[in-house]
Amino acid sequence: MLRLAITAKQLDIAPYIALASEHRVGLEIQVFGYHPNLLDGDWKDLVRRYKRLLRGFTGERALHGVFYDMNSGSPDKQVRALVRERYALSLQIAAELGARTVVFHANYLPFVRRPEYLPEWTRIQEEFWAGLLQEAERLDLFIALENMWEPNPEIIANLLERIDSPRLGACLDVGHVYLYTDSTPLPAWIDRLRQWIIHIHINNHRGYYDEHLPLDAPDGVIDYRVVLPLLETLPRHPLVCLEMNHPEAIERSLRYLGR
Repeated sequence: MLRLAITAKQLDIAPYIALASEHRVGLEIQVFGYHPNLLDGDWKDLVRRYKRLLRGFTGERALHGVFYDMNSGSPDKQVRALVRERYALSLQIAAELGARTVVFHANYLPFVRRPEYLPEWTRIQEEFWAGLLQEAERLDLFIALENMWEPNPEIIANLLERIDSPRLGACLDVGHVYLYTDSTPLPAWIDRLRQWIIHIHINNHRGYYDEHLPLDAPDGVIDYRVVLPLLETLPRHPLVCLEMNHPEAIERSLRYLGR
């Protein structure tokens, strides 16, 4: 039985809280990821508003951190300092909202084809996350690194192996695998990341861009009749989040899962 959640990236999360409560599933709040300028405004007031809305909500909670232009593997230390500041604030907000897991992107750049790029990127990332994980431990949070443009699972798996922290895992985004992979099939991604997957995003698309369509979209390229049994074999029973843009698409996907 999958542990399910839904995602909310709109500023008004009330309909998503109601939907999650109705279906007795968790909630991943993505607002601060999709609206990063909120972090320069009165984010504290928004967090207070969300905390009021979440009173009585018993489902699991997660938060998606900022991700636009966040290059934690940058060779520029000033860029990394900015990323660390943004990520640390995301962790603080997650703790305020009672989240357990915070999702961040690793943001590997596959079009940088210098042979030294990947080893240097991995070394810098290792140093970066080692520092941030101390803050995650202080706040009793877990961090999940989400695959975005990584063409194969080895890039994130190697990083997780080197850091080897119980606070750091993987977020498997199934849609991204079908968009950005180098032809490595999903079962290979699952096998390689199996021991670290603590969080999952699922949706569908037509193979051109990340549309966040319902699971059973008639022209979607992902067959969830094949995917879902694979996810059920994962040993850490990750939180599986329906990542769609509108409540109607989420409800349709929940009905599909119910069937």
